[in-house]
Amino acid sequence: MSFYSKAELKEIPFKKIGEDVLISKKCSIYSPETIEIGNKVRIDDFCILSGKIKIGNYVHISAYNALYGRFGIEIGNFCGISPRCTLLSGSDDFSGNFMISPMVPNEFTNVRGEGICLKDFSQVGTNSVIMPGVVIEKGAVCGAFSFVNKNLEEWSINVGIPCKKIKNRSKNLLKYAKKIQ
Repeated sequence: MSFYSKAELKEIPFKKIGEDVLISKKCSIYSPETIEIGNKVRIDDFCILSGKIKIGNYVHISAYNALYGRFGIEIGNFCGISPRCTLLSGSDDFSGNFMISPMVPNEFTNVRGEGICLKDFSQVGTNSVIMPGVVIEKGAVCGAFSFVNKNLEEWSINVGIPCKKIKNRSKNLLKYAKKIQ
């Protein structure tokens, strides 16, 4: 894996870029002037970052993720997104009353959306989809292949299509976060 050097990252016109950031050279970055990245962040190969995105500290975004932040995506501290996830802050109207395509003039489409928020210590399991307006509360996780179309409560473990809570999550990891901050 080949990451941008610190000097190369400074050449990308991010809204904000922190220290100890590793971004794969195979990552596609659109509208970097709307993207904020904290400290100790790693973004792996074949990710797409598009739109208004704010990433906290100690975050890992695994390979093949797509973050579509037209209406905003905020990722807190100590969060992770496993491989092949999609976060959609906007969605086309599939009713048949409007056209669907970024190539069609806006007056003929009906893209609607709302920001997505992953609060501190939340994790997204591989191949999951996060829909517009979802808040994954502090410490909540969703398992592999989850379809998240509703908010997930704090410190919960959730799975499925649609995603549902199966049990509470331990908060023991908080003792480690205090030691490395």
